[in-house]
Amino acid sequence: TPSLTSVAPFTISATQLINQRNGLLFYGLAPASSAFYGGTKCAASPLTRIVMPSSGGNTGADDCSGTFAFDFNTRLRSGLDPALSIGVDVYAQFWYRDSASLGGVGMSNALQFRACP
Repeated sequence: TPSLTSVAPFTISATQLINQRNGLLFYGLAPASSAFYGGTKCAASPLTRIVMPSSGGNTGADDCSGTFAFDFNTRLRSGLDPALSIGVDVYAQFWYRDSASLGGVGMSNALQFRACP
């Protein structure tokens, strides 16, 4: 559960990504449905971006063994983003490099959740 007070994790993740790629988790506070590098951006600007380290997975040839994961409760509790308050809806999506795709990037499905107490 996304919570500003819980110490339990609220992990959002994307799997079956291109391996060994850097990326971002971006989020906004309103929905969107706009064309973006051959995909659809589902969070409206202004966006907050969180750098994700390598997607990991197999080394060598490109495949879909990569994964991104982020504990959003850590972000909620941190106070780094004062807009993240109880009752706020958050729209989040992962973005990563994918040279084989249109625009050279890949995007995960989007996620909407509400910050709870």
